[in-house]
Amino acid sequence: MNKLGFHCKALSHIQDRLLSNGLQRGEFYNMPPGDTADLQRLVKQHRLAASVHTPLVQTPWYPDPPTWAFLCDPDQEKRTLNLRLIEETLCRVQGWAEYVVVHFPSPPVSDSDGPEEIRNIAEESALKLAQLSRKYGTPIHVEGFGPSPLLSVDFLKQVLAQCPELRYCFDTGHMNLAAKRDGLDIFHFAQEMSPYIGSMHLWNARNFDDYVHFRHIPVHPGQRPEQGWADIPRLVKTVLAQNDSCAIILESNDGYPAELGGYDYREGIAWLKQLITISS
Repeated sequence: MNKLGFHCKALSHIQDRLLSNGLQRGEFYNMPPGDTADLQRLVKQHRLAASVHTPLVQTPWYPDPPTWAFLCDPDQEKRTLNLRLIEETLCRVQGWAEYVVVHFPSPPVSDSDGPEEIRNIAEESALKLAQLSRKYGTPIHVEGFGPSPLLSVDFLKQVLAQCPELRYCFDTGHMNLAAKRDGLDIFHFAQEMSPYIGSMHLWNARNFDDYVHFRHIPVHPGQRPEQGWADIPRLVKTVLAQNDSCAIILESNDGYPAELGGYDYREGIAWLKQLITISS
């Protein structure tokens, strides 16, 4: 079950979220700078498969939240700052992380430039990501985030065909929200992008109110698509049918909101283990 892992933001999560649930994969994010040596030691000690969501360490010089991305923004200084953050992360993980996740495409902060100019900026940023991937010998998985005209199959296929160093990270929560916001066909998107997908982030939300109040809700078999939840079994099966090497990361906390049922998040892990076994 090395395909399934959990998002970790502290060294204690290795025991609490991974080992205690029989998982041997972790995706690490925004940790204290002083923890990186112990992190590498624990990854080696427990023989964990490891990936990193940019940034690996807390970075005081980058805008908050640290996941905010500027690679599609017309502001050159912001793009340069974002690339600096990504390169710093790649440098820190060289030799021990399987891949690094980067938010791209993402909505530009400024809309002063037209759609064609934004597309050209994004293509240029993608080429720079590919160069960084080659420089540090680490694949980069790009994750679409937020309302962006570039969050489309056609654009992403073009970019990924031009830059084989890049793969796609399919995020079930963000894509479910995009489906509701933009009318995107989430299953068509998953089907078409499957050959390019390197990893999946699994979490859920019925709507934007859920996201605002609870952020990343753990996936659970009690979440019914007819109630607005993302259809996790169908999405996982769709991707794994064409790409059974895809890493699957639970990108949520390990507590379920009491207001939504207070389920035990570990029931979701057991459910996913069965889904992955059936789909693979």
